[in-house]
Amino acid sequence: MDRWTGIDEFVAVATLGSFTQAAKQLGTSVAQVSRRVKELEQQLNHQLLTRTTRTLTLTQEGKVFLTHARHLQHAYNDAQLALRQRDQQPSGVLKLTAPVMFGERYIMPLVHDFMRKYPKVSVEMLLSNEQLDIVTMGIDVAIRLGNLKDSSLKARKLSTRNTLVCASPSYIANYGQPYSLNELSAHNCLIGNSRTWRFLDDTRERNISVRGSLICNSGWALLDAACKGLGLVQLPHYYVQTAIEQQKLVEILPKFRPEPEGVWALYPPRQYLPTSLRLLLDHLAELFAHERS
Repeated sequence: MDRWTGIDEFVAVATLGSFTQAAKQLGTSVAQVSRRVKELEQQLNHQLLTRTTRTLTLTQEGKVFLTHARHLQHAYNDAQLALRQRDQQPSGVLKLTAPVMFGERYIMPLVHDFMRKYPKVSVEMLLSNEQLDIVTMGIDVAIRLGNLKDSSLKARKLSTRNTLVCASPSYIANYGQPYSLNELSAHNCLIGNSRTWRFLDDTRERNISVRGSLICNSGWALLDAACKGLGLVQLPHYYVQTAIEQQKLVEILPKFRPEPEGVWALYPPRQYLPTSLRLLLDHLAELFAHERS
């Protein structure tokens, strides 16, 4: 006798209060239901039902087991549904959000490839640098960068991003370059959303306050200013790597580069993921891993 024998019969009898009604629901005979329940009781070594000619009641052990048996049924049903969905062609609407620049340059091209592969999937993308409430807004997945706050959301790490300090050759020729963190105070720093820059000094994280002649919340504007020799800039690698390759910028203080930050996919907790969402997450993770290999 396997471990599942009698569970469906017992739950049906306990729920309907009748062997006859349980047999009708399960499409079998009363004798079969009775035999399966009896086998289950023997396997558990506990009586689950008290039977008389007129009444049928659950024992205390039966009440305890019924709760867990229903959980088992639900879990099995979810597993079956998840497998059925794997075999289905993904379809429907996926609602996404991502930071503006990162979403434009990295996420959307990958999403477009995904849509070509699965033409029945539609996408609504909201590019925003705000931390949107994805549960309230009905968003399926949010791409977030950096360190995550404690949250009830599920998180899957897709990749990492590096943060670099850079300067143009013309700035270095005019003002020199720092070789230690203490020398930053003598340089003009182009400031974004934070007046502190992150570094890793051996194994210790350090936040250094910086000052400069330009404050702007646009990474592209700071990049342009740095390329034109106005000062040092600290930006994620995807802003500066082309300028470095074209020798418009040079990385400064490379040995103090901070630990890479995560690129995350956040989504609401659920018993199983829809096929389209699961495949999209796999698609993003696979291509990000390929790009960094």
